[in-house]
Amino acid sequence: MDESQLMESIRSVVAAEAIAPAERVADYAVDGLTPQIAVAPATAEEVAAVLAAAARQDAAVIPWGGGANMATGNQPKRYDVALDVTRLNQVVQHEPADLTIAVQGGIRIQELQDHLARSGQYLPLDPPSPQTVTVGGMLAANAGGPWRHAYGWPRDWTLGLKVALADGSVTKAGGRVVKNVAGYDMTKLYLGSFGTLGVIVEAAFKVTPLPEASATAVAFFDSADAAAAAGLVIHKRNLGIRSLTLASPSAGHLFVSVGIEPPAGAWAVVLAAAGVSAAVERSLAEAEALCKEAGASLQRLPEDDGSALWERLRGLLLPPKDGEHLLARTGVVPSQVAAFLNAIESVARQHGLGAQVISHIGLGSVYSLWQSDKRDLDEEGAKLVASLRSAAASHGGAAIIEGCPAALKSQIDVWGEPRGGLPLMRRIKEQLDPKGTLSPGRFVGRI
Repeated sequence: MDESQLMESIRSVVAAEAIAPAERVADYAVDGLTPQIAVAPATAEEVAAVLAAAARQDAAVIPWGGGANMATGNQPKRYDVALDVTRLNQVVQHEPADLTIAVQGGIRIQELQDHLARSGQYLPLDPPSPQTVTVGGMLAANAGGPWRHAYGWPRDWTLGLKVALADGSVTKAGGRVVKNVAGYDMTKLYLGSFGTLGVIVEAAFKVTPLPEASATAVAFFDSADAAAAAGLVIHKRNLGIRSLTLASPSAGHLFVSVGIEPPAGAWAVVLAAAGVSAAVERSLAEAEALCKEAGASLQRLPEDDGSALWERLRGLLLPPKDGEHLLARTGVVPSQVAAFLNAIESVARQHGLGAQVISHIGLGSVYSLWQSDKRDLDEEGAKLVASLRSAAASHGGAAIIEGCPAALKSQIDVWGEPRGGLPLMRRIKEQLDPKGTLSPGRFVGRI
């Protein structure tokens, strides 16, 4: 590939202001690799033209949104062009009466929510850092937060997509209405594909009215077993709970930041209810009674403190960019969460490392943020990952490393051992991106 020809080819399809100054290109580095050029197209057509130009030059392109999830994924095999979609930030169509909205892929989640709020509506998805994360980035990473307990994943709210493919063509999947024609659901193909199949330039969602009321409460327990048991009971009662999260004693500073002093060594159960005021009150009252039976008191938080606490809890889900932390996401069945939490404590003692742990227990999701200096993680990281994956497997689960030092990525596959669907995934990649233009090597099996 000729660097000068690549530059000339891309400059020929976008306006001069779309090209980032040379001093800003380093801002788009991924795992220590810096692209030759960073470009921010203003339209879907320009996105497609940039991809076509890059493909002609056999250049590798990594799409960029807000950058919040760029630490996730294996090290790229190649990286020549950073494709920034944040200039595609408009609301395309909003039909309040139909509870649907279509937006460009570069709009920030918070901007989308602010627009919907003016019509008394919202999209019930809460990825970390909504002020930064773009719609396209959220969908590409299949990112979600504590609200998944009640509302599910991004795919449950996505009606359709417009996607720019690696050869410069633009394709549509799904539509802008709740009822679409029968056939293959191609929309879900791109969700969670981490920019390896195409660049999401537009998305349509179904939305819902804002809840009349919401409230947050927290209870502290003396062990992971007690907290998990209480959390499971609350989950199984089918209360109107929007979020249900456990937090380890090492995450106690999050509570201190909103004026709550956790008991020493205590595990927290944090829950939020949302909906009609009477239903919220009823849900919290029943959850309070359940916690009391388990020997803990449920403390309700003022609205601002509750919002601040959830923001801090979501912050632990962000892949670390500092290169000195490791974030693991493990999935087990909910009944195994308590046992796995105890296994994490054993792993921490084994390796002499500390971890902050939170779990969305109703989903069986456990996040562990391992803190150490960079040298410790570089030297001990591969052994730590092996221990975590062994512990996860022994509890019927699997662990994904969502962020870690670049030196560690060279030793592991962050996605873990590929499952049986890898050959099919490879064939799909070959069909949609035969030259390996998009995010080469970053996905499962180093696709």
